[in-house]
Amino acid sequence: MMFVGTIVSAVGAYLFQVIGGRALGAEAFAPVSVMWTVLFLGFTVFLLPLEQMVIRRLVLAEGSARPLAGATGSIVAVITGATVIAVGFALIANESMLAGEAGFVPVAGVMFICYGVFAVGRGYLAGSHRYFEYGLVVALDAIGKVLGAAVVALAGWGPVALSWALILSSLLVFAVRPFRGAPPTSRVREQDSDSEVRFIAGFLVANAASQTVLAAGPLVVGALGASSAAISVFFVTTTLFRGPMSASYNLIARVLPAATRRAASGDDAMLDRWAWRILFGGLVIGVVAGVVGAVLGPLVVGALYGSEFIPDPWLAGFAAGGVISGMAGLATTQILVARGETGRMAAVWLGALAVAAITVAVTSADPSLRVAFAFCIGEAVALIGLSAAALIPPPQTV
Repeated sequence: MMFVGTIVSAVGAYLFQVIGGRALGAEAFAPVSVMWTVLFLGFTVFLLPLEQMVIRRLVLAEGSARPLAGATGSIVAVITGATVIAVGFALIANESMLAGEAGFVPVAGVMFICYGVFAVGRGYLAGSHRYFEYGLVVALDAIGKVLGAAVVALAGWGPVALSWALILSSLLVFAVRPFRGAPPTSRVREQDSDSEVRFIAGFLVANAASQTVLAAGPLVVGALGASSAAISVFFVTTTLFRGPMSASYNLIARVLPAATRRAASGDDAMLDRWAWRILFGGLVIGVVAGVVGAVLGPLVVGALYGSEFIPDPWLAGFAAGGVISGMAGLATTQILVARGETGRMAAVWLGALAVAAITVAVTSADPSLRVAFAFCIGEAVALIGLSAAALIPPPQTV
């Protein structure tokens, strides 16, 4: 059901954009696409760490009546911080990016409150091993977006109404009663209480750096002086290849409970074997994907977007290889999250971001080539660094 939910989510996102874009037109739909981007970045940087923290806490405290005791302050602080940033952006960019519509400001104010509840609810579902309901919630959110877009299109409402449809669908998480108490079960080995502030802080820094490597490419290409056409080609190519990685965010919740249980029980040998397999598999498959992407990528992009968007083979190859390394790194991240070692994650991703930036600075090729190569190198360095961090013995073992 988690796979089904992921597929429905991907199709729903496409249908929402098609319905909204056709109903509003390219110009009127632009502010909605901006709010969508803010939601995507905010969810991956701020709310995904909350979801994974909740999963880990529930696995470590099975049978406890208050599994999030001591963590509520961090949850509220992260959601509040994301909300303040979103509202500030809506106020500052209202004229330049949001068509001067004041109605987007309250949308920004509610956006991360709704999706904060959504993320915590999904964390409860995965942490209590209710994976069917987790997949169902992912699907319901997508279906709610599509139905909301259809209502807005039929009623002839504007972009602000479409943005409300974008965020209110998250409240369908309550349909499965995610916070209902689970029956007491056997508890795993007692753990020392975590420093939630340190855990969340490391996670936020790591996700911010990783999303910069993953998604900032078009901005960097533009800053290097590329033409508008080159920026568009870079954007559609990297976004297309990034699709599987974006979809995998809905599936990692299935991995974390098992990894957390292994870490809590001291089964470090098994986690180390996972880390080695993911490392070598990610590097080998990444090289193969790069070659295949270079050969077939231009054909696929051209068929989907038209001849104007056909990328050079090297751009498609670096995009494909980098995404595979990124997906492998995302899997290895679950080992570090399970052990609570988010500080190591932050250090690795800051280093990978620095390597990518240096690569852009020292190379002197076409802007798109420089940025695509830097993306691929950054993701590969992150995979190697995350694997090394996961293979370092946990502090209690030392």
